[in-house]
Amino acid sequence: MSITPRPTTAGRAALLGLAALVLAACGASGTSDETTTTPTATAGSATTDPAAVIPIRIGTLPIVATSALWYGVDKGIFTEHGLDVTVDTGVGSETMVAAALAHEVDFVTLNSVSLMVALDAGVPVQVASGFSQAWADGEEDISAVLTKPDSGITDAAGLAGHTIAVNTLNSAGTLTISEAVRAAGGDPEKIQFVEIRYPDMIRALEAGDVDAIWEVEPFITIAQGNGAQVASWNFAESAPGLSTQVMVTAADQDPEVVDRFTAALTDVLKAAEADQDGLRQVLVDKLEMDPALAERVRMDRFSTEINMDALRSLAGLAHAEGLVSKPVDLAAFEKKG
Repeated sequence: MSITPRPTTAGRAALLGLAALVLAACGASGTSDETTTTPTATAGSATTDPAAVIPIRIGTLPIVATSALWYGVDKGIFTEHGLDVTVDTGVGSETMVAAALAHEVDFVTLNSVSLMVALDAGVPVQVASGFSQAWADGEEDISAVLTKPDSGITDAAGLAGHTIAVNTLNSAGTLTISEAVRAAGGDPEKIQFVEIRYPDMIRALEAGDVDAIWEVEPFITIAQGNGAQVASWNFAESAPGLSTQVMVTAADQDPEVVDRFTAALTDVLKAAEADQDGLRQVLVDKLEMDPALAERVRMDRFSTEINMDALRSLAGLAHAEGLVSKPVDLAAFEKKG
């Protein structure tokens, strides 16, 4: 196994600057405001002995979906594949790609829209695999637009002409909400989007600062518990089963490391999908979530496969809205090998 070279100081600075500009332009989904921690060993510092245990560091956010990664570590599934995995939730959302390019972490979870923008800008990253997905069927999902019960807004079309809070502008949220409104017969041009952090949205809705909020779990469940009503399941109404987060690594990452990690992650996600009780316990243990809330939240679906149909829909919206300068190269998202 080859050793991934570290970039030069000048090259690293250029890559970090490009990555930071890209992510600042499109935002990154998540609730973390933590700063980057100092990483330890990564795959780039591993021995060339193929039988040796490879240290892998994953940059991610302290959110519901990360439960699957902690699950894989706690159950020893990564270890069975010869990987010593560290889940690093101290990598801030806007520095995820920069950390991967600098090989401070080996893989990062990144939302699909941010990745599209990064690839469009020429940032040297690659898709390793899928990770988390929205629900492909059913009447509910892990993403919703909620309103006060007396708002008079009962569906996506009714959101037109109102103010909606999103965690970041020009994101999967704004794209899919606009498309859901359009599909329901409303005019998305009449929506005013404002940027508010997920944890602060419920308070803003209750105070009347906004008419609706775009939330993910656990905040959907919390908001409903406070009386809020769902006006739109925006992912389900625009791109059902959307791959919300994908595993991303630097373009120069060792292919053997990518293959070995992806094989391990496939087993981890299959086991996690089959053990919902175990996943919910991870929410209690790692995120210190109230057990009653952990029991009720809607969990992401997990798979290393990427839903290309849903991604194609999102890519078309991203291009139509000008988030990317040219049609998205969907081949970059297809599973390698």
